[in-house]
Amino acid sequence: MSPGELSTKPLHVLLIEDNPEDAFLIERYLRRHGFQPSIDRVETATEMRALLDADASPDVILADYNLPNFSGPAALALLKSSRLDIPFIMLSGAVTEETAVSSMRAGAADYISKQNLVRLVPAIERELTEAISRRREQAAQQALLASESRFDRLVAAMPLGLLISDADQRVVYANSAIESMLHYVPGSVRAGDCSLTTLFPDSSRIVSALQARPSDPQESLFESTCRLADGKSLDVLVAVTVLNPENPLEDRRLAVFIADISMRKKSEEMLRRSEKLAVAGRLAAVIAHEVNNPLEAITNCLYLIDHCELPPDARRFLETAQSELSRISQITVQTLRFHRSSTHARSTDLHELLDTVFAVLSSRFTKHNVVVEKHLGDIPRLVIHDGEVRHLITNIIANSLDAMPRGGRLIIRTRHAIDPESGQEGVRLTIADTGIGMNPETQNRLFEPFYSTKGITGTGLGLWICRGIVEKHGGSIRFQSREGSTHRSPGTVCTVFLPTEAPADAPKSSSFDLSMARLG
Repeated sequence: MSPGELSTKPLHVLLIEDNPEDAFLIERYLRRHGFQPSIDRVETATEMRALLDADASPDVILADYNLPNFSGPAALALLKSSRLDIPFIMLSGAVTEETAVSSMRAGAADYISKQNLVRLVPAIERELTEAISRRREQAAQQALLASESRFDRLVAAMPLGLLISDADQRVVYANSAIESMLHYVPGSVRAGDCSLTTLFPDSSRIVSALQARPSDPQESLFESTCRLADGKSLDVLVAVTVLNPENPLEDRRLAVFIADISMRKKSEEMLRRSEKLAVAGRLAAVIAHEVNNPLEAITNCLYLIDHCELPPDARRFLETAQSELSRISQITVQTLRFHRSSTHARSTDLHELLDTVFAVLSSRFTKHNVVVEKHLGDIPRLVIHDGEVRHLITNIIANSLDAMPRGGRLIIRTRHAIDPESGQEGVRLTIADTGIGMNPETQNRLFEPFYSTKGITGTGLGLWICRGIVEKHGGSIRFQSREGSTHRSPGTVCTVFLPTEAPADAPKSSSFDLSMARLG
């Protein structure tokens, strides 16, 4: 803005002056030089403070150096304390070099003699132009700070982890999401003590982005692993970008975005295993169906032979063949049912169901020297697939028996309960044993298919299928277990909640007949 443009505008002046005549001369001088001054004259600090607190701030402050109850330096100090950016020009009847230098050092824009006002107008025009420039710069800086603040809040709130490192792989910034994801104490990664080599077992693929030229194609999205605070690994998806590729290598900054994909990896693995199980079930059904046809022919042949005259030895061999053939037929029928869906749900007394399980396993209780304690409460009838629930209970108890090879106690409890999560009414069945217990790793993998602690005798499908039965009925199952030590005894507690009626949106049964699966 040129001085000519400034002179066409009104000029609001705060004049600190006790002499009305001097004030009149200053106003007339400004008018002669094209300004349209609006002058507020004050003589005390109180009056000056009131004008500074008003809505309309003055464009410029002109202050006499000496006043009876006030002074130019005091007025300048008052302006500084108000933190207002207003040009301040000191006026005086007698200008000395010492007072001029001290005023300028104190923050005055200029020091002008009242006897020679030639420099007043240029000084005002210069200071107004610089004030406008300063206000624009302050506004731009405030906008930048606001933008940076919004960016910081956005980065802090986003669920993705963000790291920024320098060329030496030292982490110079980390948002709270990455610290939470990697189980670090808040602020510890941001403290500057971590590096990419600390957080990534192999950071070479990330660091290679620093050395690439801006024109080189880079694979900026890939899967990797991060190291948690406790040393364990976490599967992550990593996106890498160089913030300033135009800078020299030693000055570049690398932004690393990290997403936790451990649940997705687990889901993919479970899906692959489920597909394998489905294929195995269909294959078993096909084989059983094909085997069943020749078995029927053999059965018929043996039936015809049975009605013939045979010596005693031949009759004994025939009975043995019929017995073994009956076993084979039973296996094929069970294999076929293993692939079919379960029967319809019906109203069942859980206590009667337990009695049938105890009757079947009574010989095993005696063989394992296990004492059974029953604490059966007053419970409602359940609408369940009784065959599936019977085998669910059988599987869990069989596991307990395997955990007590030298005998022990098996405690069975039933009681009416309400699920705290869903609010459903139902029955809580607790099966506890004094067996050897399980370590934390085994407990974490209890429901994982094909995982077994029984070696070649186990399939690793039992508890996975048990959980499927419970979820099909809209219930829940959980285990608590501990190994023995000097101060505590071992044991395992399994708690199963079954609602009175399975919800309409309960999961369908799997492609296997869950009731036919034995615990692995």
